[in-house]
Amino acid sequence: MEGQPQRSSLFASATVIAAIISSLTALATAVLPGMLNKDPSDVTPTAIAAKHHAPVGEIDYTASRDNVPQSDSPNLTLGAWTITSSKDDEGTDFSGSTLKFTTQREIPGGLEAMGFFEWRGNGELLGREHVVATYHEGSRQVYIEGKYVESPTNTLAIGSFSARLSDDGRQLSEGTWGNTPGNRVGVLGKWEARR
Repeated sequence: MEGQPQRSSLFASATVIAAIISSLTALATAVLPGMLNKDPSDVTPTAIAAKHHAPVGEIDYTASRDNVPQSDSPNLTLGAWTITSSKDDEGTDFSGSTLKFTTQREIPGGLEAMGFFEWRGNGELLGREHVVATYHEGSRQVYIEGKYVESPTNTLAIGSFSARLSDDGRQLSEGTWGNTPGNRVGVLGKWEARR
């Protein structure tokens, strides 16, 4: 008769687990349809600001997964751009470098993005250049301006860049770069990238 209390205990545990599963199923059935059929007007900046009791301009959207553009604007933050063809006027090959946009937000007429270039010269890692970019919808031009560099080789200069975004949003072509006022002079060059 020693095994009988154990069977009763196992039966009671199984009953409790079944009740928990049943409760969770009922809760999911009641809550999920309301979450899936959410009114799109509930996710406007005004609605979000009202929900958080803050003025519209004071909500930081960069850290949310809603950072993806809501219009037909391209998502520059998707993946990393690989520099496929790039030489400066002295012949240094920067192919294999990368450009990564980490955040973006819509602005009138386009987008503003922040990120960095991870520069390689003739295969050697040169360092990182942190940048701010502006994308203009009408011309599909991307203008990038370097803000500061982290370079263990002390060979990078802050630059300004431009390129044209392809219609499919996967290539940057016709790229050029130059110097920025007040910073160390670098060597001019051309570049292209794809993701």
